[in-house]
Amino acid sequence: MLSPEEIRKNLEESNQQAFEIIHDNPWLIPAVFGTMTIPVAIAVHGFWKNRLVKKQLKIERERTKQLAIKNAEPKGPFGLH
Repeated sequence: MLSPEEIRKNLEESNQQAFEIIHDNPWLIPAVFGTMTIPVAIAVHGFWKNRLVKKQLKIERERTKQLAIKNAEPKGPFGLH
């Protein structure tokens, strides 16, 4: 198992390597940001679309219940109310 000093040393080395990569290739910043933003945008869009569909389904269920209640009412002679 690594000691806390070894873990800290490894993290510092990793951070230094990442900094050097970014320093040498600054175009990576917007590219990485874009690749991380697209999945988040898709997930948010899916969440809101799913929420909208659930709300529409609730409305349709209520409409179906109301129609079933209306059709179950006793009718007078000749099917008149």
